[in-house]
Amino acid sequence: MRRIALTAAVGAFACVTATGCGSTVTGARQEGPAPTATVKTPDTAAPALASDPAALARMVRRDTSVSAEVREDLEPCTAAGSDDPDGDGDSDDTAGIGSDAAYPLDTDSGDLTSGDGPDLVVNVTTCGDGLGIAAYVYRMTGTKYRCVFADEHSPVYGSVINGRLQVVHEVYRTDDAVAYPTGEETVTYAWRGSSFREVSRSYFDFGAKTPTAEPEPTSTDPVPLPNSELLDPELPSTASPSPSSPSPTATGGGR
Repeated sequence: MRRIALTAAVGAFACVTATGCGSTVTGARQEGPAPTATVKTPDTAAPALASDPAALARMVRRDTSVSAEVREDLEPCTAAGSDDPDGDGDSDDTAGIGSDAAYPLDTDSGDLTSGDGPDLVVNVTTCGDGLGIAAYVYRMTGTKYRCVFADEHSPVYGSVINGRLQVVHEVYRTDDAVAYPTGEETVTYAWRGSSFREVSRSYFDFGAKTPTAEPEPTSTDPVPLPNSELLDPELPSTASPSPSSPSPTATGGGR
């Protein structure tokens, strides 16, 4: 399987988890400096989908608003972080993978959009070191989900902090090691009507003599909504039962 390339050019923004992570399907990278520790209090119970990584991965793979590259690479990891889950040399073989398989996903949840249930923040990561590849917010409508936020500028990590969406971006220069970025930018979004809007943005320079999170201007434009359709999570309790085989009596084969 092709593993998504990470981008770290001069002045380019990148995102990884630093603090404030919520419920987790697989571990996220804990390397690198963090400016402050964010105290997070859970808003609501996590939706059932968050505890079923296989169903969550299938739903994201069916979401055509997610880039084809992310969908193609969203497959189970081995314990060693390999792209070949069953060791047979076929990276695309997911047959027989159970719901407890280790998928490269981290999740968080909370009431971000006043939907019909907890909103689900989904972070797609790399298998080996948990670097964030993409971050999405799925809003519940009835028993289905629709993607209402997407950031596919890798690495990236989103979480729910005090009822708002927080996305952390690390800034790299060409000679920076992955574990030691030059700085970190944090953007906070709030749901306004039918879309997210920026409510705060700050930059933390790790190289400053007195590192402090400095406020930056925010955009007044609504964040574009992904072109996502309503998706059935297809959890075992909600999936349609498969048709039962006809009985011998019904087919005339009984005696």
